[in-house]
Amino acid sequence: MRQFMAMIKIGFIFPSSHYLFNPFKGDPHTHLQILTVLDQHFGDKVALSLIDLRGVDRDLAHYRIQECDIYLHSLYTLDYNEQVSIVTELRNRFPKAKHIGGGPHAAVYREECLRTFDVLVLGDGEESITRVVNDFMSSGLKRVYEQDNPIDINRYPYPSWKFLPEATIARRGMMTLKHKEGYDKLLGTTVVFSRGCPFRCSYCAMPQMKTLSPGIRYRDPKLVEEEIEYLKRDYGMEGLNVLDEIGIPLSMEEAVSHLEAIGRTGITWRGQCRVDGVTPDIARLARESGCVAMGLGVESVSQKALNLVRKQIDAEQARTAIRLLKENDIEARIYLIIGLPGEPKDVVEKTWSFIEETNPDLVILSIFSVRPGTEVFDNPGRFGIKWVSTEWDNTMHMFGRYEEEVPTLTFEYEKSAPWEESFSNERIISNYMDLQARLRECGLSSL
Repeated sequence: MRQFMAMIKIGFIFPSSHYLFNPFKGDPHTHLQILTVLDQHFGDKVALSLIDLRGVDRDLAHYRIQECDIYLHSLYTLDYNEQVSIVTELRNRFPKAKHIGGGPHAAVYREECLRTFDVLVLGDGEESITRVVNDFMSSGLKRVYEQDNPIDINRYPYPSWKFLPEATIARRGMMTLKHKEGYDKLLGTTVVFSRGCPFRCSYCAMPQMKTLSPGIRYRDPKLVEEEIEYLKRDYGMEGLNVLDEIGIPLSMEEAVSHLEAIGRTGITWRGQCRVDGVTPDIARLARESGCVAMGLGVESVSQKALNLVRKQIDAEQARTAIRLLKENDIEARIYLIIGLPGEPKDVVEKTWSFIEETNPDLVILSIFSVRPGTEVFDNPGRFGIKWVSTEWDNTMHMFGRYEEEVPTLTFEYEKSAPWEESFSNERIISNYMDLQARLRECGLSSL
């Protein structure tokens, strides 16, 4: 009985994801990873729970949260206001509890987060979170725990999904393909086999996060294979959506080992990769490993825009990647952004010409937003931007949630930008809506 009373209750809160049309499309991978590490390290000294608030009304979410000694929060800019509200409410109900924050928003806005959270964990969290819990048990907590050097992710177990009900893990419809029937019936979930990104695109790379977690680290192929077999055995998984920023390693030697490990499991999968990472051999190996669809970050058909945001690719590489995927019977899905700095006046027609020429299977079109911590956010003048919103709830616009919805922008260009005369917000939105309408008419829209 004394052991039970001494057990520390730790709850990792996953917020509502209210901005997503289907909040269950976003799985709590960070949460599962950290809870798995704590479970392995502390065993029956801790009682662990994942407090899943997806789909719950934000104003009522706190009623779903049981009392804990420690609450963990992975801080993401879009969720930050909701997370602050949850902490405020929980402090009223459970004043002795400690609130530990980590994640990208904490890395960028350390002082802001310290005004709400008792402790921040910066960088890779596996080692730091065990120190936090040890200190809570004994000597007292520090305000900041920072991982100075990147950890070896292969020293830690792959995430256990036991902290979630099975109904939220295995889902049908995830593997749906445009031109082939039956894939929508496969039970699927999402996985992450790597950490980080070696590139520094101005619109998405957080310099602070890159400093704390430089480069890219892949799971050992043996662990990748073990994790897939675990998901097949325990949850009947038949398909996987691989969420890694770069789903296929750029080194040929690493790519072969990685793809062969996936292939040995017999799983069907889809993912995303860079356009300069698709070669004839890689496309063939990907298909042999079970890949049926691949997303490509084309981003823009304007080389000037690509150069300005340091994407380090060109349109010809994109054309080649799309062709190679289709030749190997892999559905080619491309990501495009409208509103990037440096776009030409005829960006709509040039984008449409590119789509007609390359004939991708699906186009995921988004409107440019300026995210905190990015180079664009930190140095807007360099990109011809005169105003950026700091209303965190609006830093990403998920167009298509409702029947009648017109997007808004989180920034405004100077009329005369460094490259040439820029677009007004009205023009950017009009270009975006025009392209979305054409994509829908042709059956290429992801919405």
